[in-house]
Amino acid sequence: MPNSYRNLSLHWHEEMEITLIKSGTIYYDIDFETFSVEKGDLLLISPHILHSAHEMPGKSMVSDSLVFHLDFLGYQVPDACTIKFLNPVQSGKLRFLPVVKPGAAGYEEMKECFISLLECFNGKQYGYELYTKELLMRLFRLLYQYGCVAKHEGTHGEFGAEEKLKEVLSYIQSNYRETLTIEELSSVCHFSQTHFMNFFKRYAGMTCMEYINHYRITRAAADLVETERQVMDIAMENGFRNISYFNKVFKERFGVTPGSYRKNSRENLSLPCKM
Repeated sequence: MPNSYRNLSLHWHEEMEITLIKSGTIYYDIDFETFSVEKGDLLLISPHILHSAHEMPGKSMVSDSLVFHLDFLGYQVPDACTIKFLNPVQSGKLRFLPVVKPGAAGYEEMKECFISLLECFNGKQYGYELYTKELLMRLFRLLYQYGCVAKHEGTHGEFGAEEKLKEVLSYIQSNYRETLTIEELSSVCHFSQTHFMNFFKRYAGMTCMEYINHYRITRAAADLVETERQVMDIAMENGFRNISYFNKVFKERFGVTPGSYRKNSRENLSLPCKM
């Protein structure tokens, strides 16, 4: 389904994510590499890959996304197909190339298959589950056929940094409603405070406190759209102890007040498809 946003906090998930950019441009950070994506680009986010998105000044972006776990394709069934093609993706031994651009080999077939997937899933006609699985298998075949998958060549050091970063991000996402300190977060990684701050800025692309505010304000924005709670209550429940500071950070991030954001978002609400 359509998805419009300005920023997406650094995160990862067990599911595969495929996105088609319908209009506009935006920066995506995928596995510590930055991509400028635009209308027509297909994004392939492999399972467990760290990724985020942030707007270009004066630009906006609208996309369609599908998120699905490889369980849906039966990757745990030990047959030749899953052992050769699905298990290596789920385990991280193989990763899909992050961006497929118009004009690339197989692009039109992949795009057509993706659009058919959206129509099938949204229509939910009798037997759509079978057709959805058929189309996903076809899409995977196309990705392999046209060389859109490669072995993960990360070094041991990069892998260790990724795991440390995931560990501290998980801690933040589990405790963002509470007061968080650098001392507390550095202990999660068993780093000194100075080393932790340098490490986080290097691999996350922002300071730790910037990330915490970014994550809190993102959760608060979701609560504004999905609940009827008062703005002050939402701010407090998402870790902000000062309503004036919350309003300031919110407007810096979204360009409007929390109240205006709630009204505008509900008029244009849409979410990515998740299988």
